[in-house]
Amino acid sequence: MVRVPSSIDKDAGQRHSAVNGTPEAADAANVATNPTGVDGDKIANIHRALLNFHLLLRCQRLYEVGHPQRIATLGLAYDSLHSVVGRNKLELQVMRDGLVSSSPGAALLPDATGEMLALSSVLRQAGIRRLCFLPKVRLQELDILAELIKVSLMTMGQVTIGQISAKTSDSEANATRDVWWMSNFAERDVERILVNTQVDRKVDTLLTSLIATLVAYGGHSPRVDSESVARLPGFDDLMATLKLLARITLPLEPARELSPEAGAHAIHEAMEEASHETVQLLLSAISQYSPEEGEAPQFYVKRLAESLIFEYLLAEFAAGSLTPVSVRPTFDRLGDALVTAGKFPSPAGPGSQAPSPSVMASSLAATWAAESYREKLVTRFWLELPPREKSLVLRGPDLWSVPVLALRQTLGNLADAGADAPRREARHIVLNYARRLEHEDPRARQAVAAGLNEFLPIIESLWPNQLPEDLNRVALAALRIEREPQTAVALATFIESLSNIAVVRGDYDSFEAVLLALEQSSGDFDPANPSALAKRLFAQERVFLLVDAGLAHRALDPVLPRLLVRDPDKLLDRLTFLLGEARGGSLLPAMARLIRTIGVPVLTILETRLYEARPQRVTAAIKLLAAADPDRLLRGLTRALASWEWNMQDLAVSELSRPTTAPNAQTAAFVFSTVLTNAHPLVVPMMIDQIGLSGESSAIPQLMEIASGEHTTLRDQFVRIKAIEALGRLRATESMQLLHLLAERRTGIAFAEPSGLRAAAQDALALIEDRPTSASVRATFDAPNMHTPLYSVPRRYTRVPLDSPLRAQVSAKATGASLAQVKTISLGGAYLESSKTLSVGESLQLEVRSGLGKKIRCTAIVRNSTPDGNGVEFVHMNDEDRNKLRKLVLRKMPS
Repeated sequence: MVRVPSSIDKDAGQRHSAVNGTPEAADAANVATNPTGVDGDKIANIHRALLNFHLLLRCQRLYEVGHPQRIATLGLAYDSLHSVVGRNKLELQVMRDGLVSSSPGAALLPDATGEMLALSSVLRQAGIRRLCFLPKVRLQELDILAELIKVSLMTMGQVTIGQISAKTSDSEANATRDVWWMSNFAERDVERILVNTQVDRKVDTLLTSLIATLVAYGGHSPRVDSESVARLPGFDDLMATLKLLARITLPLEPARELSPEAGAHAIHEAMEEASHETVQLLLSAISQYSPEEGEAPQFYVKRLAESLIFEYLLAEFAAGSLTPVSVRPTFDRLGDALVTAGKFPSPAGPGSQAPSPSVMASSLAATWAAESYREKLVTRFWLELPPREKSLVLRGPDLWSVPVLALRQTLGNLADAGADAPRREARHIVLNYARRLEHEDPRARQAVAAGLNEFLPIIESLWPNQLPEDLNRVALAALRIEREPQTAVALATFIESLSNIAVVRGDYDSFEAVLLALEQSSGDFDPANPSALAKRLFAQERVFLLVDAGLAHRALDPVLPRLLVRDPDKLLDRLTFLLGEARGGSLLPAMARLIRTIGVPVLTILETRLYEARPQRVTAAIKLLAAADPDRLLRGLTRALASWEWNMQDLAVSELSRPTTAPNAQTAAFVFSTVLTNAHPLVVPMMIDQIGLSGESSAIPQLMEIASGEHTTLRDQFVRIKAIEALGRLRATESMQLLHLLAERRTGIAFAEPSGLRAAAQDALALIEDRPTSASVRATFDAPNMHTPLYSVPRRYTRVPLDSPLRAQVSAKATGASLAQVKTISLGGAYLESSKTLSVGESLQLEVRSGLGKKIRCTAIVRNSTPDGNGVEFVHMNDEDRNKLRKLVLRKMPS
């Protein structure tokens, strides 16, 4: 089975979509280019049928006969062709620059994508000059035609006019091919397809008159030498023939408005001024390239001029008289001669006796005056060049002179071939082309620099894994010494494209090598300044690709940190953006790994971002520092905490309280004790809990001050309760007297402190004095090691599962009021099952119904979120609610 390249399947799919899927859009563009404006629907249908036929010929080369893709393409081509030739025949004239259909009018079929030009090239190489599909053509006949074209290309060779030195040999070659087609069609019973057969030929009357005049003049000239020997035309002969052709067609131009007598006189004068040999050459050319059915005079004259030029230039090139570099100048010289000979004075104005001094151009001269038209002809010349001559040029030093379009089509055909040998040949051509950047001619360097940018898609397909080092090396070396601005810009663009390919493919070594080479260069020529290009290569989109690669679930490439450290700000901007996405939390470990690998440059910038005014940057810096270097976050906390909003303070404290930062727990507790007065009231309780859990004894005096209610700012009852609990966790014996005082002091017959605070003092004393009741107290809230990775901070209180869930009402700013069920509860928080998912870090008001007429109200913060519910932490409640919560937990505790 033949190996099929994926690009062909993709191409076939695209063509099927363009031809059959949505033909209206494709046909609108094609019909818009119809020069005749005749029967647009007919042209669109023909164009669609030929596109499918061309696709069939390509599949014929790549697939076996019974391959499903080839069978499907054959059916597609037949259906579209049958819709065209259902009742009327379709006759095609194969021209050098495309295909002409005699049905809607003698004009080239629209060819916006170059498909018709490519199809005409294949047909001419197979020896087909005319192709006619008759009504009731059969599917088998179309299949046989495709197969014979393939056989013809392999057995008969690519015989072109330029390979034949004499006109008799050209006629014999055409006759041989015609016999071959007729015999093969006869053997296979092909009756509804005709090849190289003239059908109902009709020639324009103006052309008939012109040809008759030329024949009469050339055949009865008194200068005829019957003994003269036929010789091959030289360049001067070709130039004279083209000038004569331009002059004798001037009377046919509608713009001249000449009478028949004046026109005949003008033609006679042109022939009198020309030599007999020139007239004979033109007459011979007309007899060889005769007008086709319905062909307009202007179109025929243009085709005849092109045929003469191509016949001469191809022969000269095959003989070695025409070098690759001189092809384009030769076209320009011949074109300039046609333009000059095709100019004539514009008609005189009304009432004027003298001709107008302004100059008008014939249609032939106007066509050749266009630069785009000449470029198109030069491209056709290289495409029609025989394989042997073309191969020599593609392997030689003059490759730069080949037009980009022709070279791109050649490389594309080799790349799409699928076999190793053609693709290897294409690689050699590309590398040879790139080496022309070292050429001494500035034109060569400019052409190659521009061409390499055009070949980028082909280069990517030829080297699917890693680009060759020669491309980067040659381009960089050329950029260092290039002083032509246009060439330098093209080189810089090419290097930038190669760098982008390297980054996309993960070839970071090559990308780094390019950057180092540019940075080591010295130059001040803008835009070829290598250092400026190096900065441009490190653009934002490429940095994003590098960052994403560094966060991938695989071993970290050692080159990535060296690349990303070049611009830490862009790295951190990307990480900040990713942390804002839903998947940001899962990427945090990989981010920490990358930051730690890069080290100080990124960590220092992260630390400075703690003091910025943009909340998103501050939030990202807190998360990244907490995961990568908690010590730096602690250092920044002392300066930045007071300027942060409460949610940033809460994030920093919760991140520093994670189980993963346990080695820094005591240091964090010490820092917390120094910044308590600057913290938001909703954040202080968690900081005090962390001080108690970590065993930071240096904070005992401050905790005693808070517990006694004598602190200047921290006097809230809930904060005092938290301080008392911390003293109990720390087993602070020096606080026993204070705790006894808080638990027992009275004012008259009433206790001086509220019940919740007194209960907390009793529990703390039980822990410190190791009373019999201390076991139940420890079971309630002295469980610092009971945590899971799901929660952002360790469990500071034992969580009690509830046999019967409690109802709760949740009021959040983002989601409004909703109902929930409390499945587990503790002195520090609860787990709520609800249909609404809350955001982590969001604050809410919670009201838990703990019994008949009993409600516990508090402020909570969402610490984690799951599909079924949310875990919340209690950050504030009044003394009465705290006492209710304590009793509820003790009651629900398992015995």
